[in-house]
Amino acid sequence: MLDNPFLGLDGATLATLKTKTLDAIQAVLLNQSYSLNGKSVSRADLAQLNNMLGNIQDAINDVNGTSTDTVFVSFNGN
Repeated sequence: MLDNPFLGLDGATLATLKTKTLDAIQAVLLNQSYSLNGKSVSRADLAQLNNMLGNIQDAINDVNGTSTDTVFVSFNGN
């Protein structure tokens, strides 16, 4: 969350960005790539869009005061 470029934006802007990102994800899922005159063209990277959506949701949670920190702990041995 430290490298989240969406932190600090207002809630309305974040809501719009979330909607547009979901629209982009849907477009990618419906047609990831296509060919035109023998050349292949790909749409946006789905993994990058999912990461962006997560960052936007984190920023929305921050604006709403519902953000949480998660810590993962690993134990080895007895």
